[in-house]
Amino acid sequence: LAYGDSITQGYDALRPSNRYIAKLADELDAEEFNKAIGGARFFPELAQLKDSFVPDYITVAYGTNDWSWGRASMDAFKAYAQSFYDKLAELYPEAIIIGITPIWRKDNNPSRVGTFDDMRAELAKIIESVGGHAIDGIDLVPHERTYYGDDNCLHPNNEGFEYYANNLYEKIK
Repeated sequence: LAYGDSITQGYDALRPSNRYIAKLADELDAEEFNKAIGGARFFPELAQLKDSFVPDYITVAYGTNDWSWGRASMDAFKAYAQSFYDKLAELYPEAIIIGITPIWRKDNNPSRVGTFDDMRAELAKIIESVGGHAIDGIDLVPHERTYYGDDNCLHPNNEGFEYYANNLYEKIK
């Protein structure tokens, strides 16, 4: 079960099979159920909607939109993220929750939430507070324009998704 924003949705992948989450599901020999929504941020109400199956793994890759334009402060960001993870842990106590902090992005000047690094560190603490496994996303995709499909270096392209999937799988193993 995959939650996330446009990156998890697969924006800039040439086909669905090129998305990092599709590649990860293949590596884990798992069926993918993707709940990613382009432009999404931590939305606790989405986590309240329990599915009719029990996932073995839940991945969550939010934070970049919360940081860049979505939240008024670090406290607001932490409250939404904590509520989201609390709800997931409550609904799926038997699932392995894997929280991925945001991948590198070219525009990482401080926002209303604070610095990109501070936001990622706070998010890792929240993930671990519910028994989840925090994976630092900053180096999952190389910090080079070649691996991104847009000028802002926000959305990986096919090569970037390949790095994302392979590096994420290595960390999960």
